[in-house]
Amino acid sequence: MFYPLIIAFVLAFAMTLAGVPLAGYFARRLGLVDKPDQNRKLHREPIPLVGGVVVFFVTVAVSFFVIYFFDLQIYGSDARELLVLLAASLVILLVGVVDDRFNIRGRQKLFGQIVAVTILILGGYQFEQIQFAGFVVPFGIFSALIVYFWCLAAINSVNLLDGADGFASTVGIITCGSLAAMAIHYEFYIDAVILIAMASALLGFLRFNFPPAKAYLGDAGSMLIGLIIAAIAIRCTFKQGVAYAVFAPVALLAIPLIDTSAAVIRRRFTGRSIYMEDRGHLHHIMARNGLSPVASLIWVAALCLMSAMGGALSIITSQAEYAVASIFMVLAVMIFGKVFAVAEFNLVSRKVKGVVRSMLMMRSSREQDNIQQSGVQLQGQRDWKEMWTRLREFAAECELNDIMLDVNAPWLHESYHAEWKRKGVGGGMSNQWRVEIPMIVDGKVFARVVVHAPRLGRYTHHEVVGNLMKITADLESACAGMGSAITNPSANSRSGSEQDDVTLPAGSGRNLH
Repeated sequence: MFYPLIIAFVLAFAMTLAGVPLAGYFARRLGLVDKPDQNRKLHREPIPLVGGVVVFFVTVAVSFFVIYFFDLQIYGSDARELLVLLAASLVILLVGVVDDRFNIRGRQKLFGQIVAVTILILGGYQFEQIQFAGFVVPFGIFSALIVYFWCLAAINSVNLLDGADGFASTVGIITCGSLAAMAIHYEFYIDAVILIAMASALLGFLRFNFPPAKAYLGDAGSMLIGLIIAAIAIRCTFKQGVAYAVFAPVALLAIPLIDTSAAVIRRRFTGRSIYMEDRGHLHHIMARNGLSPVASLIWVAALCLMSAMGGALSIITSQAEYAVASIFMVLAVMIFGKVFAVAEFNLVSRKVKGVVRSMLMMRSSREQDNIQQSGVQLQGQRDWKEMWTRLREFAAECELNDIMLDVNAPWLHESYHAEWKRKGVGGGMSNQWRVEIPMIVDGKVFARVVVHAPRLGRYTHHEVVGNLMKITADLESACAGMGSAITNPSANSRSGSEQDDVTLPAGSGRNLH
């Protein structure tokens, strides 16, 4: 059985090496390129988004050839599921290409992903139960929901990780190769051929995607990787219905899943939309920590191999603990090694502490004991504390219910979030009013201030809003120099420039009396 796998590997690798330059030529003619925008995409020239298309067609062509040439047997249910996988892959490829070309909205892309996963579910990609610690847990009507969650998580996790040269390609190579070994273990040889063909195609593409990249996977490629891994994991391992077979493929995707979870935590805990762009992903933080693109790629490969070993040991020993332990080991290395997820860990810790305090502590007669406040530097090195101090003092003097400062300037690699809140106040919008003020520099919103104030407070809403506008205008003027970063990006294709810290003027700027 190893000869078909070797042939699949060699053919896919050679075809990708030959196909990428040709596809790149047509991509430039059709406008299927990633253009610099001086915000997140800071490479100098348009780069063709051909990886997904090439990897898809090479994987399909090589898989069909090897299956036909070696007369590999495909039985009824397998044939149906493989055709369903091909149909779902075509849908996700089309959604990705449209997004790469026209930059569609996040909700539209999610709808296309849901359509692809629905095709899988209708085609039989479900599993009904899991055995864990001697117990059988049936999923029943929730089976389809679990498949939706798993597939969408895998698709978007790999997609979000694809923000630096070689990251998604490397993760795809290691994950597909490891999952292929699991497929062979369970004698799913057709699936192993598909996975080896994709891993080899990604390896060939890495020749052009290695930093500095000459071609990108695009959303078509990164989403395709996630879909294939998620679907074949259901076929080869999830349907075994035992814990170790379920946790093993989860461990393979530990890196992209952790990156996506951190993004969701970072955005939800700071009141941002989950679709809002930022520079807090794994590759951004590694770059900010001084790692070169190649060093960052080596780090990702090492962490991915660590989790893959845990998944493989789970299958070999039939023990789920190895897969779970490898996920926590990767997370621990990231957090305590200050590689990634440190800010998100702080956000969660502070939120948990605030909840515990509110549950265990009574309201104090001292004003300072009834105030909760926090500030977290999510990305960057600029000192935003002086800006926050002025806003916090304003909130105290006006006796506001709460105030929030959220700085999100991805073109500067800067993000800061701070909250000030009185305990035991609020009570819904019938008893308070809300205002949100954007802070703009050179036409770009770099921060926002959100305020909740009592309906019958010490100052009228006109006084509060008027003076808050004066303060934010002051702060905008002090930050005006930041905009120079927009027109002077770094020569590095995927990292921004460094700028001097912002110095804010002294004085509160208040005029309430």
